[in-house]
Amino acid sequence: MSTDSTLTTFHLFPTLPIEIRLKIWSLNLSVPRAITILCNKDFIKGSAPGTVRTAKSWTTDTPSPPLLVVNRESRYEALTVYAPYFTTLSCPRPIYLSFSQDTLKFADGVLPYIPRTYLLEIQKIVLDTKDCAYFGFYHMETLKNMKRLREFAIYGERGAVVRGNDGNRYLHFLITDFEEAIDADPDWEYPTVRIFNGQTGKEERVIEGRAKFPEEEPPEE
Repeated sequence: MSTDSTLTTFHLFPTLPIEIRLKIWSLNLSVPRAITILCNKDFIKGSAPGTVRTAKSWTTDTPSPPLLVVNRESRYEALTVYAPYFTTLSCPRPIYLSFSQDTLKFADGVLPYIPRTYLLEIQKIVLDTKDCAYFGFYHMETLKNMKRLREFAIYGERGAVVRGNDGNRYLHFLITDFEEAIDADPDWEYPTVRIFNGQTGKEERVIEGRAKFPEEEPPEE
């Protein structure tokens, strides 16, 4: 006789009251995920001299939420949380995401390829950067325009500009970029920023997300 008491199938689930079934679906759908998304880049000739950058396809190793395919009821509930994103003409298969609870991970060079409508919705993001010295120059304005961004983490590597044995000083490029951007724009409601050493994974700095100068409440009449 098998001693394995793990329950893998519950045949009576369809007979449960609908309120209980919906509660179970809801609990399963509330689990946050960390999803790495890769971009297959492409360049097309524009009408003006030069080329236009575009994303040929987006891929991830993270499976789609399983409740999308269990049955009709679970799929209906799953689609209240997850929506299809990152489709292209050459790759129409979507990546199902919940921007309110999923953390998305990209290489920083992918930011210009992410559709602007998505950038306005993303709330949690992790970036890998190969060059701390130029991150702020190329990407800080993009981050400032991500109005719903609440949590931001970045893993920085030394890059080609920084040479020699300078310890973690190259990470100060990132820290300085964020501090200067915050000081220059008091109205920016910036996200919580976590800066990590990309080689060791050690967290080097945390900048708590908040308005630099919170607006004062109007006096009561």
